Amino acid sequence: MKAGMLSLTPGRRSMLLVTALLALPFVVAFALYWFEWRPAKLGNHGELVEPPIALPETGLTFVDGRLLPTADLRRKWTLVMVNTGPCAAVCQQDLRQIRQVQVALNKEMVRLRRVLLGDSVAVLQADPALLELRRAYPDLLIAAPDGDQSGQLYRMMLDARYRFYVIDPLGNVMMRYPENAEGQGMLRDLERLLKYSWVG
Repeated sequence: MKAGMLSLTPGRRSMLLVTALLALPFVVAFALYWFEWRPAKLGNHGELVEPPIALPETGLTFVDGRLLPTADLRRKWTLVMVNTGPCAAVCQQDLRQIRQVQVALNKEMVRLRRVLLGDSVAVLQADPALLELRRAYPDLLIAAPDGDQSGQLYRMMLDARYRFYVIDPLGNVMMRYPENAEGQGMLRDLERLLKYSWVG
């Protein structure tokens, strides 16, 4: 083969360069897939629950003793705050924080409900702060897990490692936050979820 046939004209060289540049993203994507690379952080402030946990159909009771069906927790996004024992100063501060988070959603705030999950109806009813909480937050749902098998998931949510949970409009626990989670972080996550969600 003659040497002249191996030389590239400027036009052919440009075409090969353009082809290589067009193929590069596909090569990189294939390499990332092949080596199962995942980003270390996806930008969420909360911890994703993977896979999401579906709520049972029952398992919650309002502080006044009425049953709270899971169906009532669907159709909207739900921000749950768990608390064991009486709602003392830290609990009340956290309730103010999640209320501020909801208000900061502006016109989207109607798509979010808030729930205070206590460890038992008896503890909630004996809490001297209960009347003030109901007066200060009339839209706050206050409930506790049932004592039977149906309340097991909610009792697990009272795990001290986590303070806040996000439940999607289909009734799935899909994100959680530890104690001392910042309201701004929860707000950013909820803004993103509401922006891209077609339900709730």
